[in-house]
Amino acid sequence: MPPQISRKVIYDTNIYIGAIRGGVHSSEFDLLRGSLPFTYLCSVVSAELHAGAIDSLALRLTTPFVLLSERVGRVVTPSHRSWSEAGRILGRIRKEEPEFRTKLPALFNDALIALSASQIGGAVCTRNKEDFELLRRYRKFELELFTDKV
Repeated sequence: MPPQISRKVIYDTNIYIGAIRGGVHSSEFDLLRGSLPFTYLCSVVSAELHAGAIDSLALRLTTPFVLLSERVGRVVTPSHRSWSEAGRILGRIRKEEPEFRTKLPALFNDALIALSASQIGGAVCTRNKEDFELLRRYRKFELELFTDKV
């Protein structure tokens, strides 16, 4: 389900990857295009996109988007408070749900993305239901789950 496009939104990396892989006819591309005036890029997502852009096509798609986001002032970087809060959240998960202990390194970026969205009063839009709902058990934030189904 697409997010409410009349509010600020940070897209998780998996949405951008879907748009890159699926091209202009993908549901992710339509989603991104339709919510552009309300879209903010989290610097954590930017780093993940750059780390994954290993071919020339991905670089050609990623670099201009990131530069445009920077130019129009739509980049959100986790604050010191968000970094600290992410650590506290992961510490609580480790203590209260030790079965997720091995997942904590992967959850760190997701926690930073969620807290960045909270910094601007926005929502996170993702396909990653499991990890973000786990984080929401420890810290409330706006979450929009994206599926292709209407």
